[in-house]
Amino acid sequence: MTPFASRRHALLGFHLGFPGSLNRDGTAQDLASTLGFNLRGDEPLGDYVLLGPMLQFGSWRPAQPSGFGHSYFIDLDLVLRFRVPITTAKLNYQLWLGMPIGVSADLASKDFGPANPGIGWNIGVLFGGAVHFAPKFGLFGELGWEQHRLTHTRDGQSDLDLKLQQALLNLGIVVRN
Repeated sequence: MTPFASRRHALLGFHLGFPGSLNRDGTAQDLASTLGFNLRGDEPLGDYVLLGPMLQFGSWRPAQPSGFGHSYFIDLDLVLRFRVPITTAKLNYQLWLGMPIGVSADLASKDFGPANPGIGWNIGVLFGGAVHFAPKFGLFGELGWEQHRLTHTRDGQSDLDLKLQQALLNLGIVVRN
């Protein structure tokens, strides 16, 4: 049987970005809560290091004006996590510190004016852990922070540059591959 620290896992999580800050072409605004989900995989590089891809989807909007339409981002990240695996007679646990970094695509709300789909990058930090109730199933939770930098081109106009920053919460399930 494969030792717990050497097992590969997949994680499916609900993503909540807390209200944060939005910088739109150099103008600061408040960012409303972001909702979404993420899917990722873990490949142990050793007992204490995991590396794997993450696909994350989110819906965001400025806090004001109310009624402003939602924009949507998709992130494709590589997540490096340093973890402590803990094995007991009944349950297995993990505690970790992670860093997702990758590319982002964004569909801006029409309320921003005419803009083509945007591209950019994202980076974050995650503090979390998991409880593995069975060899193939567990639950995880993590708190962290993330930033997105996105640029949309406009036909015949200047670019729309966006910077989103917010604290986050991810909650979900862990399954063994």
